[in-house]
Amino acid sequence: MKIKENIRIKQIGDDKILVYNDGNNLDYTRIISLNQSAAFLIEESMGKEFTVQEWAHRLSENYGIDETRALSDAQKLVDKLMQAGVFQPDTTAVE
Repeated sequence: MKIKENIRIKQIGDDKILVYNDGNNLDYTRIISLNQSAAFLIEESMGKEFTVQEWAHRLSENYGIDETRALSDAQKLVDKLMQAGVFQPDTTAVE
């Protein structure tokens, strides 16, 4: 997976949000509020390919949670971000 290049994380007060950037402006009509761990994973993955398992490993290492919970949490985040259209289309898929 890879996060789309037009996605940005912005700090608003104590909160971090994910916004779409059309090249000229940030689109604040399409935002996603992020908790600390989600912001950490996304910031670490900007511009890079990654897997759910890699995110789970990062969660486990950074927050000291067991791998099973980390994998479940990482998968939930991926599912939500996928629904929001945050990831680039998989160009390696065979039809």
